[in-house]
Amino acid sequence: MENEYRLETDNLKEQIKYLAALQGITMSKLKDEVNIKYNKTDSIGNLGNKLRNKTFRVSELAEILDILNYEIILRKKS
Repeated sequence: MENEYRLETDNLKEQIKYLAALQGITMSKLKDEVNIKYNKTDSIGNLGNKLRNKTFRVSELAEILDILNYEIILRKKS
């Protein structure tokens, strides 16, 4: 599929930064937009820590991807 990316846990932070950069959005702006849309108050540092430590929830990933106009699709491995 066009514009389809496989997220890998080893470099998830870099992948999210890449997807944001493709749309001209900084990580700070991305977090601001998540905070506004989902009525949150998390800081960019908090997001960075969660991505670095791989301690964020799937719901947080879904919110980030929603802002970037992507969706999570589960597909059985072939």
